[in-house]
Amino acid sequence: MNRARIAGVVAVLLAAVLTGCSPASRNGVPAPEPIVGVTHTQESADDYPAGQVVAATTTLARHPMLQNQYLMGWGADNPEPSPAVFDWSSLDQRMNLIRQTRGVPVLTLAGAPDWMKGGPAGTTDWSRLNTAPTRAHYGDFAALAAAAAARYPQVRYFQVWSELKGLYDEAANRWDYEAYTELYNMIYDAVKKVRPDALVGGPYVVLDTWSAAGTPAPSALSGPWGVVDQRALDVIDYWNTHKHGADFLVVDGSSGTRDAGLTTDAFRATAMFGAVSSWLRVRVGLPVWWAEFYPTQPGGPQWSQESPAPAALSVAAVAQALRGGAARLLLWQPQASADVPSAALWTTPTANSAAALLPLSAAWTWLAANVDTRTTIDYLPAGTVLKIIADREVLTVNLTAGELIPPGQSTPLPAYGILITPRR
Repeated sequence: MNRARIAGVVAVLLAAVLTGCSPASRNGVPAPEPIVGVTHTQESADDYPAGQVVAATTTLARHPMLQNQYLMGWGADNPEPSPAVFDWSSLDQRMNLIRQTRGVPVLTLAGAPDWMKGGPAGTTDWSRLNTAPTRAHYGDFAALAAAAAARYPQVRYFQVWSELKGLYDEAANRWDYEAYTELYNMIYDAVKKVRPDALVGGPYVVLDTWSAAGTPAPSALSGPWGVVDQRALDVIDYWNTHKHGADFLVVDGSSGTRDAGLTTDAFRATAMFGAVSSWLRVRVGLPVWWAEFYPTQPGGPQWSQESPAPAALSVAAVAQALRGGAARLLLWQPQASADVPSAALWTTPTANSAAALLPLSAAWTWLAANVDTRTTIDYLPAGTVLKIIADREVLTVNLTAGELIPPGQSTPLPAYGILITPRR
């Protein structure tokens, strides 16, 4: 990869940012870890000259947030191109970005070197990134995961694999949850052996939803937003019964159905994240992490990233997940791109323009700094206004396409507007 390293400009920037940051404690009590964060992908704040990403690095550093990186791919080169031949340089660089921006690091143990999945050693075919290692190499991948855990002692959280990629049994028309759990257990044991302090989670399954009329595998978990596919829940049940251990449960999903898109209003559909979080907490008894969450936009022209609408929808999804007891939520790809319609934090730099902040940026850093188990989520009558009430401040969101004056305020809030005010 041709990646410009963050150096002097970032050091100067962070010195300025940290000077103006809120303290790491509240009234002498250590601040809780952030509930929200981001997942870096192939293009992030260390892939451009530092001067072009000042806005991005400032956003990441303003308040510590979770920052997730994949072991291989999505911004990191092959860490073990040949057996016992390691190349940590690109992953080191991404970890350095996380350190410089005060992130709480998360490592997703996904992406297997080619020689672990039937390819030749010493080469990397990126078109096969989503291919799982063969069973004969599960131990090799577990050893690689343990090597990464030992190399990066600052990482406490590890997500095992991603979306069960490469592990769908076409003949049985279901996920091969036995194979995944075997791989998971090897990784869990290997990581815990070298890092007893590590917190490990799985199974990182996609919770597909369908309309009531179109679901091929209906489950009892449903709502106006759709019906969760039973095959995904089967993965969770099998893994939960046969795992060697776990510190948290990892899932991802969308508020739109696979066959019919939205089955209710876009904002009401975000209730899916709350209902599913609550159900999973009871079913599994572990903290629920949304490694990816995608609030689905209404049909018609896609909202512009510069519009406040996708930001309001993302905050609404977070609020619903928190109401359901979710422990963590990671925003996939903080940098805007055409292939990810969800709200992002900053624009993609070009030859003529630096990264610029998008409407979600201020709300996301506020959520990272202020949301904890004491936070109150409040919807005003008719669901037109959302209030997230923290210790000292309140984040108010207009969930409608028209201007309105929220109760208790005198200033109109524009369509999909987000406002942060002191708590009275």
